[in-house]
Amino acid sequence: MKRAVHESIQSVLDRLPEELLDAWEERAAIREFDGGFSRPHAEALALLDLIDDEPDVLSNMRVAQIDVEDTPRFFVSSSEELLRECAGRLGGEIAARRSVAWTVDEEFGGLAELTAVG
Repeated sequence: MKRAVHESIQSVLDRLPEELLDAWEERAAIREFDGGFSRPHAEALALLDLIDDEPDVLSNMRVAQIDVEDTPRFFVSSSEELLRECAGRLGGEIAARRSVAWTVDEEFGGLAELTAVG
């Protein structure tokens, strides 16, 4: 049974995909047991770590690299479910998740044009 976390932390956790939620739980446990922090303090520090690594968690935006026939395509969404559905429709798979900033800088040279997906 999970115990309640502070509402300000919970509001961010509610937006996390499962793999980031797992990372947060692991970081909080390490801070608590290895670092000697109280559980609430460990949870807050773990969230700050996660935000430092994944700043897009605050905007609720996700970028997924979907490989279709060995060609990477990038999709931005506020919904993990929509990204999975898109990969399925395209016959591809989600190969990686990236921050919006990293994707624009590294994959598009600092500027990307967005178009709607039908």
